[in-house]
Amino acid sequence: MFELPEKAIKCFEKWSNTTVSVHGYSKEYDLILDLKRTKHQHQFCMKFKTTNQGQHCRKIDMDELAAVISNYRNGGVKRCPAGVLEYFMPIFDGSSLQAIIFAGLRQAPKNWQPPIPYLELGKNDNPACNISQLPDISNEEELVLEGLAQLAARLKQFFDPIRDNVILAEQDIPRDALIQYIICRHYQDSTEALNIISKHLSLSKSRTLHVIKEETGKSFMDLINTVRINNACFALRSSLKPIHVISEENGFGNISNFFRLFRKKLGITPLTYRKINS
Repeated sequence: MFELPEKAIKCFEKWSNTTVSVHGYSKEYDLILDLKRTKHQHQFCMKFKTTNQGQHCRKIDMDELAAVISNYRNGGVKRCPAGVLEYFMPIFDGSSLQAIIFAGLRQAPKNWQPPIPYLELGKNDNPACNISQLPDISNEEELVLEGLAQLAARLKQFFDPIRDNVILAEQDIPRDALIQYIICRHYQDSTEALNIISKHLSLSKSRTLHVIKEETGKSFMDLINTVRINNACFALRSSLKPIHVISEENGFGNISNFFRLFRKKLGITPLTYRKINS
């Protein structure tokens, strides 16, 4: 089942001379990927993790990086507690983090000035393992980050429909969770979202609207607009996209409707929100 993503990863590894791992934050990644891909398999990493200093490596990657990853939506390079450099690229669904792809390892040459976003995690000036055998990172390797972005897009394209099948096939998923999930996946098109919810609840559309209100305490369109506004806020904070593009991408129909709903939810205009949070 994981033949396609594994082939894409191996192609990237051969081109970039790196070792790739994927930390999933939604369960389809761990279900479908080969187990070795969910852990750092580089020999240096495996050796470092046998030391006392290396016991918290995964926690740092999974927790500390995830806590700030929204500031690095286009990826970057990080320095881990072992002192090594590793490229990273997040995979998002709207504002929800799905996975982080890691590719490494490198060491920083003397007086290296990062030409791409750079982050230090759990800095350790005296790592337990010698990093001198690792290749130096170079300024020309900005292309590696672009290649990693393309790999992330390829994996997302593969996993998105699988995630839907995995989650929607769950027999015990509560109705309110099912409703919220479908809306989060299809908020741009309210008609499509309602059709999908109706189908999974085996109800007419009119009855589905009543059930949504009963299960969540909110109307269908209120749920839709909340997700739209939240994702619009994220785009306003983290990108330079024009306001009308953000409006279109989030399904508001027209910019006047976007401004009206935004002001209703937050009390200010999208322009003011961007200025405050830039």
